Amino acid sequence: MKNEPLAWYIAGPLIGLIVPALLILKEKQFGISSSYRFLLSGFTKKLGYFNYNREQDAWQFYFAIGLVLTGLFYNWNGYDLNALKTTVGSVKFYAPTSGFYDLSNWAIFLFGGVLIGFGSRYSNGCTAGHCIMGMSQFSLTSFIATIGFFIGGLFATYFIIPYLF
Repeated sequence: MKNEPLAWYIAGPLIGLIVPALLILKEKQFGISSSYRFLLSGFTKKLGYFNYNREQDAWQFYFAIGLVLTGLFYNWNGYDLNALKTTVGSVKFYAPTSGFYDLSNWAIFLFGGVLIGFGSRYSNGCTAGHCIMGMSQFSLTSFIATIGFFIGGLFATYFIIPYLF
């Protein structure tokens, strides 16, 4: 049981309840990509995008730091990230090869994180932000973005990934 993630039927409803509760009770949007803006606004104020009230996104930055620390905690306490199951029933998943999550790959993860952070802020939110938070607010742009994410995911699943592995 130590290497098993939280079941989808528990995690999904929890996320589904946290998002509207945060919006209704605290009048805050749940999202991680705002932490990227918060972090970079500490380095530059010359660009108008980074010149804003930083306290607005501070809690999201600390939440993102907590996610990273939680991942490190699980890794240091025996949760083997390289032992991800590659099959569920008869469905095969393409999991990273052994050693992919080693600390020696930090530069790749940092570069990828910067690109993902830039892209998510450029599009006014990440996939989860649009699909969960934006859809809960009935945002037309989030609805369109979510359709695009699903089309892209299906295209990659059926036309790109099978030819890579």
